[in-house]
Amino acid sequence: MNLNSRLVAFTAVVSALTAVLSVLSVPFLLGTRVHFFQAGIILAGVVGGPIGGLIAGSFGGLYVAMSRSDPTIVIGNGLLGLFTGVFSRRFRPVLAGLAAWTFVQAPWIYLTGTFILRVPTAAMQLVLVLLTVEDLICASVADVLVNRFHLRIIFAGEARRS
Repeated sequence: MNLNSRLVAFTAVVSALTAVLSVLSVPFLLGTRVHFFQAGIILAGVVGGPIGGLIAGSFGGLYVAMSRSDPTIVIGNGLLGLFTGVFSRRFRPVLAGLAAWTFVQAPWIYLTGTFILRVPTAAMQLVLVLLTVEDLICASVADVLVNRFHLRIIFAGEARRS
């Protein structure tokens, strides 16, 4: 993937948007709240590749990590963006985002939550269910945006691979 000024600007804007979205949350079941900042991370990974996704994920996760005093969130979101970029070379955006969540970020969250932060297993399972819902919605939104507005062509200068 070629590095150009449009792609750098896109990554910067999506990183900032991801940080803003991380502040917002919506009430969900049982008094929980869900966030949708993963849409920016997945979008950056698909359009900006692994490095764009890593930047947006790391930067976008800073607020949540600081508010929860959990630095592993920055790493987990960086991994989501990085591997979405890797998987998007072979799969459409929704599948790339879900693969990055399923095979990389979810295990990271479970292992760090259970073994480092000592969160009870039942609570970790609830967190993973909520995050799966968030990531499914966010990956779907990113897929629609990328394909409807041809963002790969505009910002990265590459045609859509089927």
